[in-house]
Amino acid sequence: MLPYHPNVLLISGTGSNVGKTTLSCMLLEKFSHIGIVAVKITPHWHPQPDNIHIIHQEHQLMIIRETNRNTRKDSSRMLRSGADRVYFVQNIIDDGLLKAFPIILNDMDKTAPMIIESAAMGKYIKPACHFHITRPLSTTHKLEKTNIPIDHLLSFNGTAFDFDLDRISWNDSEWVISP
Repeated sequence: MLPYHPNVLLISGTGSNVGKTTLSCMLLEKFSHIGIVAVKITPHWHPQPDNIHIIHQEHQLMIIRETNRNTRKDSSRMLRSGADRVYFVQNIIDDGLLKAFPIILNDMDKTAPMIIESAAMGKYIKPACHFHITRPLSTTHKLEKTNIPIDHLLSFNGTAFDFDLDRISWNDSEWVISP
C-alpha cells in the first residue's frame, strides 16, 4: 500500500502541452493565500543557469528550489501564480522520486498543501486526488500503461477545463473534492 498524503494534489497528462501547468497555475492562484507548495517533475535533463538554488544533486537527479520568477520555465510560472515555494525536479529514472520526495518534504512544512505535476509520482504516493489531463481527440493515455489510479480525467480545449475548479477546497489539513 502506498503512503497516503492528503495534502497532495497530483496532476498528470497524456503528453506535453495538454494543460498540466495551466491547471497547476490556476489552482496556485486560487489557493495562494494558504502557503501552497508546487513541485514540477520532469524525466528530461535540461541545462540550468549558474545562479540556481540546488537542494540536492547526484548523477540522475537534481532538485532545485526555484527562486526566479522571471523566466519562461514552468517553475517560474508557478511562482508568479502564487506558490509559496516551487521545486523543480529533474529525474532521469523514476526511482529517483523515492529520494526526491523526502528531500523536498524536509525542506518545507510537511503538512503544507502541495500540487505535484508528475505522473510518475503516483507510483510512490497516494495523493488526495489525481487529475489526469487530455486534449480532445487525444487517443493515448500514458497512465493506462502504468496502472496509476486516476481520480478525475479532465479534458482541456486550450482555454478551459471540463471540470469545475470550485469543487476543490482545502480544509486546513487536506484537499477535498466535492461531488
